[in-house]
Amino acid sequence: MADPDLEPLLADEGGDELWLISYADLLTLLLGFFVLLIAASPVKLSRFERLADAISGKNDAPLVDLKEKVDQLIQKENLTEKVVTREDLDGLAIEFKDAVLFDSGSADLRPEGREVIAKLAGMMGTLPNRPVTIEGHTDDVPVRAGRFQSNWELSSQRAINVLGFLEASGLPKRQMAIKGLADTKPIARSGTIDEQRAANRRVVIRVE
Repeated sequence: MADPDLEPLLADEGGDELWLISYADLLTLLLGFFVLLIAASPVKLSRFERLADAISGKNDAPLVDLKEKVDQLIQKENLTEKVVTREDLDGLAIEFKDAVLFDSGSADLRPEGREVIAKLAGMMGTLPNRPVTIEGHTDDVPVRAGRFQSNWELSSQRAINVLGFLEASGLPKRQMAIKGLADTKPIARSGTIDEQRAANRRVVIRVE
């Protein structure tokens, strides 16, 4: 039989532990809420790979390997001032200054650009079924002459032509898409107006 003098203490101890039940219920609800958020939103494979790398402490995700190969190609072709790579939440971005691929106001790929794009297609072909988006960007100077009536048309046609050559070089069209963005996504950087405009004239091949 319990000591009557201890009964109030035992009752207090039981009451103090009741908050743990509410706390556990709250954590369960929060966990379920975040699971629903993740399940309801599209999560890109590249983000899972980066998370896995962070947890494991390794650096062997497929896009990391692709970036290293592309960087080696850039060094070999002496394109360090004209082509850059960067990783972000959307995957690997390979950014070309427009002069590498096109003459001013033109959407026809230059021979030098075709050679680099063909080599890139071979590298990206080692990662089958990875979505590839080609983005065309221009500066904010309106098109005044030539075959294109606006920067929308110019940026779109450049992206289309890069896609077409990637396909001709062996990359399946089912995994590719294009975006013609004109001057709506400028790069934030310092410098003169001419330098800023030159930076914004670019094509970005994004591998997710």
